[in-house]
Amino acid sequence: MQIHIQPGHIARHTPQGAGAQGRGAAIIDVAQDLLLRHLVETGLSDKLTFKGGTSLRKLYAGNDGRFSLDLDFGITNVNDTPDEIITEFVIAVSGLKIGPFTYEMKERRGKWAVIYSHPYRDIGYTLSSKIDLNPPPWLNPVKRNWVPLPIHEQYGNSPLPMLQVMRLEENIAEKIARLNRTTTARDMYDLSWIMTTNIIALALDTCLIRRLAVLKIWVDANGIHGGNSFWKQGHESYPFEPERWLKKRNAAAFDTNDIGALAVPSPSFDELSAVISQRYAFLLDLDENEKELANIRGKDRPLALQMLRSLPDGRLTDIGLY
Repeated sequence: MQIHIQPGHIARHTPQGAGAQGRGAAIIDVAQDLLLRHLVETGLSDKLTFKGGTSLRKLYAGNDGRFSLDLDFGITNVNDTPDEIITEFVIAVSGLKIGPFTYEMKERRGKWAVIYSHPYRDIGYTLSSKIDLNPPPWLNPVKRNWVPLPIHEQYGNSPLPMLQVMRLEENIAEKIARLNRTTTARDMYDLSWIMTTNIIALALDTCLIRRLAVLKIWVDANGIHGGNSFWKQGHESYPFEPERWLKKRNAAAFDTNDIGALAVPSPSFDELSAVISQRYAFLLDLDENEKELANIRGKDRPLALQMLRSLPDGRLTDIGLY
């Protein structure tokens, strides 16, 4: 399989005006594509559910989305052991060579990253993606085709395969839950893009998003176990108050981590805040059970577990949640 990725291809894949940081992100984007295809070819991708901002760009937004540097996965099966999956991942990636890239794995303080070595010297010899391996999704994953991009024509004769990805409603709910803790510009950008892209927004189940968001915020505060999986408590948790969540956020509230070079041109914080306030107003319509859980009290665990078992697809019904 001949893979031809010359500096000119990288230059054309870089958003105009993004500069050196954007060029580095474009290189990472391409290296990620080839790695993800390899994971499908080896069968490891069946054990992983792709999620987060990188999945949104590759499978939903294409060049309309922002570059995302990290690779976020959920373990697909609740009875798989996280340590075994990350070990398989490290073995599959360490020393891998695809086209112009060499891949290595590096661990620091219990966190893993993929290191990409490449020939594009003006950017620096190595770039990296953090790997986040999370507990299983609560809804059945779906298979998605990639959004076609010109750079894909340089990847050789083997087409990009469908990827197993977290259902969009659940991906959105995780971003809503994170924004209940801190105002990350990248999550604001992604949530804004989704709801202003009508072909995607009109197909969403907003009641399901709201319920998932409330449950994820409760789990962030209290944690749950089931099978071999542990959805652990977050670093800090706050009750879910939809009116506060929807309130306009000023620039000082934003954590601007990696939004600047990855979305060109960068939207203003006022624009993002306005879209979020308007398009996510459905979060105000909590039912009585959701109102109870929004208080994130540990004593409501029986209710939370019952609601988790009752989610569509029944993935959490028979795994001994506690």
